Amino acid sequence: MTLGTGAEVSAAASFVCRLLRSRGRLSDAQLHVFRDCLAQALSEHYQHHWFPDRPQKGSGYRCIRINHEMDPLIGRAAGRIGLTSGQLFSLLPRELTLWVDPYEVSYRIGEDGSICVLYEAEPPVSSPAPSAYDQTASCKNRFMMSGRTSPPKNYLMMVSS
Repeated sequence: MTLGTGAEVSAAASFVCRLLRSRGRLSDAQLHVFRDCLAQALSEHYQHHWFPDRPQKGSGYRCIRINHEMDPLIGRAAGRIGLTSGQLFSLLPRELTLWVDPYEVSYRIGEDGSICVLYEAEPPVSSPAPSAYDQTASCKNRFMMSGRTSPPKNYLMMVSS
C-alpha cells in the first residue's frame, strides 16, 4: 500500500475528531490522541486494500460506518482516551458513513443525507482513468445510483478545525 502523504487518512481522522470536539467536553490532548490512534488504525486496516490506480476498488472495505453499531476502528481509538461505547454514541451522529478512497474522502450524515466531500485530489497523470465498472462498483456510487427519492433529512452540523 502506498498512502503517499496519508492525506486521505488524515482527513478522515481529523473529521471524526472535529465531530467529537463539537459535541463533547474532551481535552485537546484527548482529541490529539484519538486522532493519532484512529489515523494509525485506518492506515493499518487499509494496508492491503489501497489501490491508487483503481481508487474505487476496495471502497466498501474502507468505508467507516456508524448505524446502530459503532465502527470498530472508531471504537478502539475512543477506548484509548477512556470513552465508553455509550459516551461515544452520544457524541457522534447516530448514522454516519465515511468513504476513504484514494484521492477522495467523503461522508454522509443520516441515511438520506447529502454526500459531502472532505478531501479531493487529482490522481497523478500516470494513473489511468477508472473504468465504468470501477465507478459503479464503489459503495458510495451504488448508493448514489440507487434511485432514492426521499428528501434528505435536515441535519446541520458545523465543524471547525
